[in-house]
Amino acid sequence: MSSIYFDNELPLKDFVSASCVAWSQGEEAPLLAVAEGFNLRVFREDGEELPELGQSRGVHCSALAWHPKAKVLAAGWDDGAVTFTGPSSARDDQDVHRDGRILCIVFNPAGTRCVTTDNNGIIGVWKTDARGLCNQMCHYRKAGGHDKVVFRTTTPSGEPNMDNPAFFFGGEQGIIYLADDFGLCSERYKIGSPLLLLEYYRQKDVVVLVTKSVILVQFSLSADGKVANESKLKLSCGPTPEKLQAAWAGAGLLATCSHESIVRLWNLADDENYILSLQGVDERNSLSGDKVTSIDYNPRKQVLACGTRGGKMVQWRCCTVSGTPKAEANWQVMPVVHVGECTVERLTWGPGESLVHARTERSSTIFCEAQLKSASQAPLMAVQTSPSEIMVYHTEKETQVTVATNFRVKGLSLGGSTLLAWNNKQVMLYDIDVTMQASIMSSFSRSSEMACCALICQGQERSVAIACGAKIEFTNIQGVVQKTIQFSEEVEGIPTCLDVAGGWLVAATSLNFIRLWNVSKTAPKQVGAARKFEGSDQKSLGEIRSIQVNKDGTRASLLVDQRLGADGRVAMAGGTLKVPDSRIFVYDTESDNFLHYKVGKSCVPVAHFWDCTDARLLCCEVVPQALAYEPKTELKESNDAPPQHSAVTLFVANSEQILQQDSIPCVDQSVSRMPVGLTVPYVYFSRLGEKETETSALGLTRRVLRDFAGLENMDEETTAALLNFSYHLACGNTDEAYKSVKGVRSTGVWESMSKMCVKTGRLDVAQKCLGQMGHARAAGALRQCLEKEPEARLAIVAVHLDMIDDAEQLLKQCGRYDILNQLYQASGAWDKALEVAKTKDRIHLKPTHYAYAQHLEALEDVQAALSHYEFSGTYRTENPRLLCSMGLTDDLGNYVEQSDDSQLHRWYAQYLESKADLDGASKEYKKAGDWLSLCRVACFNEDLDRAQKICEDSQDQAACYHLARHLEASGHFKEAMHFFQMAGRASHAIRLAQENGFDGDLMSLALAADPLSMAQAAKYYEQKGQPSKAVILYQKSGQQKRALELCFSARLFDALRKISDELSAESDPEILAKCAEFFMQHEQHDKAVHLLSISKQFDRAVQLCSEHDVHITEDMAERMTPEKNSMEPQLRSEILQEIAKLCKKQGSFQLACKKFTQAGDKLKAMKSLLNSGDTEKIIFFAGTARQPDIYVLAGNYLQSLDWHNDPEIMKNIIQFYSKAKAYDKLGAFYDACAQVEIDEYRDYDKAAGALKEALKYMTKAGGEGDERVVSLTSRIALVEQFANVRQLAKSEPDEMVALCERMVAMPDIDTAVRTGDIFANLVEHFSECGNYESAYRTVERMRERNIVLSPYLDRALLEQIYSSVGQPLPDGDGPVAPPRDDDVAEEIGED
Repeated sequence: MSSIYFDNELPLKDFVSASCVAWSQGEEAPLLAVAEGFNLRVFREDGEELPELGQSRGVHCSALAWHPKAKVLAAGWDDGAVTFTGPSSARDDQDVHRDGRILCIVFNPAGTRCVTTDNNGIIGVWKTDARGLCNQMCHYRKAGGHDKVVFRTTTPSGEPNMDNPAFFFGGEQGIIYLADDFGLCSERYKIGSPLLLLEYYRQKDVVVLVTKSVILVQFSLSADGKVANESKLKLSCGPTPEKLQAAWAGAGLLATCSHESIVRLWNLADDENYILSLQGVDERNSLSGDKVTSIDYNPRKQVLACGTRGGKMVQWRCCTVSGTPKAEANWQVMPVVHVGECTVERLTWGPGESLVHARTERSSTIFCEAQLKSASQAPLMAVQTSPSEIMVYHTEKETQVTVATNFRVKGLSLGGSTLLAWNNKQVMLYDIDVTMQASIMSSFSRSSEMACCALICQGQERSVAIACGAKIEFTNIQGVVQKTIQFSEEVEGIPTCLDVAGGWLVAATSLNFIRLWNVSKTAPKQVGAARKFEGSDQKSLGEIRSIQVNKDGTRASLLVDQRLGADGRVAMAGGTLKVPDSRIFVYDTESDNFLHYKVGKSCVPVAHFWDCTDARLLCCEVVPQALAYEPKTELKESNDAPPQHSAVTLFVANSEQILQQDSIPCVDQSVSRMPVGLTVPYVYFSRLGEKETETSALGLTRRVLRDFAGLENMDEETTAALLNFSYHLACGNTDEAYKSVKGVRSTGVWESMSKMCVKTGRLDVAQKCLGQMGHARAAGALRQCLEKEPEARLAIVAVHLDMIDDAEQLLKQCGRYDILNQLYQASGAWDKALEVAKTKDRIHLKPTHYAYAQHLEALEDVQAALSHYEFSGTYRTENPRLLCSMGLTDDLGNYVEQSDDSQLHRWYAQYLESKADLDGASKEYKKAGDWLSLCRVACFNEDLDRAQKICEDSQDQAACYHLARHLEASGHFKEAMHFFQMAGRASHAIRLAQENGFDGDLMSLALAADPLSMAQAAKYYEQKGQPSKAVILYQKSGQQKRALELCFSARLFDALRKISDELSAESDPEILAKCAEFFMQHEQHDKAVHLLSISKQFDRAVQLCSEHDVHITEDMAERMTPEKNSMEPQLRSEILQEIAKLCKKQGSFQLACKKFTQAGDKLKAMKSLLNSGDTEKIIFFAGTARQPDIYVLAGNYLQSLDWHNDPEIMKNIIQFYSKAKAYDKLGAFYDACAQVEIDEYRDYDKAAGALKEALKYMTKAGGEGDERVVSLTSRIALVEQFANVRQLAKSEPDEMVALCERMVAMPDIDTAVRTGDIFANLVEHFSECGNYESAYRTVERMRERNIVLSPYLDRALLEQIYSSVGQPLPDGDGPVAPPRDDDVAEEIGED
């Protein structure tokens, strides 16, 4: 729906002094406060003043602000007074800002706090509420005037804080302070230049300021209040930066203007900027040279409005659905609005979307955007063209008349030949006669405000239905009330919308109730009960904005708004934001049900009307709008088509669904159109704002509905049949659709229906229609089409029906870009064909270029054809053919000369050679890198030097071969051999050498040749009696057998040795055997063994090693080891044992161990390993062998080591004996451990413990009666007795001495306790007691028994004892003790 701006100029006396204005915040009854000199005046949106809300003082009013939640106005005055005026209270305060001029008044978003500032540096903080009450909370005093205040509505953690946020303020000192209402105020930032702008970037908690030195500064505060993320930017603001104005134009997008021809937009989030220019905003470029002087942004409407020096208002609408617009392309320019003849100094958007105030030095005007009204009643249509003008159009006669009213029209209604126009106070009726002349029928005014009016026609009688207050009054044309219908204001609300069609009146109320009456009779008769606009769950579906009824009163369509809460969800009551719903609703009176249809993503319906002749067909105007309510349940169903301004026709199918019939764009050749009426088969549009021309002298244009294209002049019966066909087809009822047009005989109708089927995707019906219209070619093409996609087959039909655009869309829809490419080619749209091939159908890119080149060749566009042949990859053949066929031989030469393609140069060289131009051909062959052809031409010219140089420089084998053959034919055999070799044809070179006796060159040629050529050369040398060379070549060619035979026959021993070194297991066994025999005869046994091994004669190899004592290495042993499955296991074991015995004999014990193990004899393997003395490997092998005998052998071996000083060895000994269950061995080992404890450490306690362990295992080994068990038992008793005696030295010394004497006297004491230890215990005891005499006598007794003293007594102790008794120390300690053998006297058996 198109709109116009009504200009309501305010009746001010001094426009210059009216510099301060403020809009109230609520959308309901918006008010504008204007400070004019000493007076404060308040106006309604239509410019009507409200004197009761005005104020007057003896000083100027300097600041204004409205409470965000209520009609409470705060005003600041030059004497420091601050007034708060509410609905029921008022307050005047002068204490805070005494003698100061108020500079700024700002409320926080919740309206709970108000901040006021003055020129003396006083900042006041007030507590306010919605009733107008205010209390002063605190105030601050800072140097300088502060005229900039913004609230910090986001916490440092990112949480919103709308109720009681802190605030920033600053001014002429260039200092930014942060304060709250608790008396806390601190300096946060200092820039040193007066502020032009102070804003708050709420989404990122960033402060944005611009100084008079045009520096843009951004900073945030950390959790501890310190400045963070600071950035500075020098702005480009033109020659007058002091006149800078700015406004937020989205999240993080700051729009600025400073008397330039552009608007600058600074994207603070992305650190980018761009401009919107006045150049080209309209077709006439009427704003060329104009400057932008003021700016403001409406976030609800997403429109940026700019005032200019020439008195214009330019608007840009943001086109992005979500997010911040990032480029000029995201803004759509809207029609320019004329404000006045002076500079627009300030623009201020009001609440909602339709109000904006513009101030110039000569005027102060409220511009109110209003939708243009229209009405239709066949054959007349009425369209509002200006605030007070109406155009009436006759659809049949195609004539029109303009009606001028004396008031601003708010609504229209048509009935018969009568037009009704009305506003809030007046009604006028006009009669339109047959000559399309309009005359005033009547007019009347009402004292009470009218919400809506509608014209009712009953034959020749006319009456008017007027909605005023809580009732609908029915009056005659003079305004006399004849009947009244009352509404319950509390239950139903007051009527706000009326519509009349075909004798039916429908009304919608403020509480969203719908009532319907039959007004075709004298008295209105209500149809059904009042219906609330709610769903089956009894939840409201929205607020009704507009209602229209169809011709038979069975359905009413509704446009709806939704009220959203702060969270963006639908609010049941008290929602702060009203947005249009993206759905159109239809109330079905028969089923008492509400249907809805979503018009598109980010689109809203703005106008709607029913067809004048069919009650099922509805038309609505759809416009793009980012701020649209889209229910979550509808989001999945919405398509991804970009939003566009269009007229959508809908079928309301029975009482269950709404189906789209057609969609017609409302933009025609960049001219916007407004749909105003629907009469099948036309939709009528108003081209308002278009300059009249001869082709558009009429104000209305019409567009044929899609299903009636070409059938505009059909009779009513055929038109009705087509409409039924379209309806049933939309419902998916194929049979009914076909029945509705079965009797139609017109070919044109069937063609139209075929096109309709293509549009609706009904392939089955399209086949029937093609048959009825006799289109054999299309029907045949459809039958032959084997494509699996229905859309592709429909596209075939569309092509035969000349519906190229539809075929294009269908092919795109099903993704058949290959067929689309063919379609573009067939229709001559080569640019589109190439684009599709490049982006969607790359497999056919080269064929497309080839087809286009052929098309251009037919048009004789040679250069373009050459270019596209190159793109197609066929230029090597096609371009020369094209140029030759057209006789452009010079151009052919130039073309080839400019090309870098070698194949093209080769072709051209062949062409020149065919023309006998050998020099030119040589040049082209050289460019092509065709050295063979170049050499061939040189040979043809007998220029052999040049040919040789070509071959040597290029190293091309083909050229070398050709030259060699030529030289051979010429008798230059040496040179031919050289070039044969360069060509890699050694066989030819060898052949020439043999034929011409070049034996000196033959050997080098043969060595570089293939094996076959080598063998031939070897045979040649053999025949020539040069066996050494023949052997080398036979060997190199892989014929080792023949080489060996030749070595044997010629007795070439050196060559034979070299051959044998290269023999391997893969060699011929016969050859290996011969070589081995040869080496044995010449006593080279190691080589013979090697050859016998690899020839798998293992027994002979082992025998040879044994007979001639050949040293066996590990590699040799591995070669002589047969594989597991190569022979009988027993035979293999015998061979391995023989190898092991030889290794053991040679001292390779570990290798012998390995071979014994492989032979399966682990015991012998262990004995061999014991001979090696490698303790670590012995322990490892014993652990893995898991045999008792091996465990015992390992344990016996480890006892021969220093086990008493190595705990790990002792642990392994015990472990091995335990695993072998050799308890006698283990007992003997523990006995040995006990003896070590006695002999080495004299520790009889530990010795007793070891003997007990020995006793335990001896008992297991021999039983209780074993002699060893008896002996161990007695020894343990004596050892424990002596250990106990030693402990009595301190507690009972005399008892200890007596026991020791008794033990010394025992005859068999030495079997368990050493006598020397008993005497030493006595000596030590006597020494500690100071009884050196007794100690001396005891020592002498030891000497008498021939006991060596040194193992038992320290020399220092002996010196002390002898010196104490006055005796000399004897020279010797006694007889030398006999040596003790601690080793285990058990021989390890050798096999």
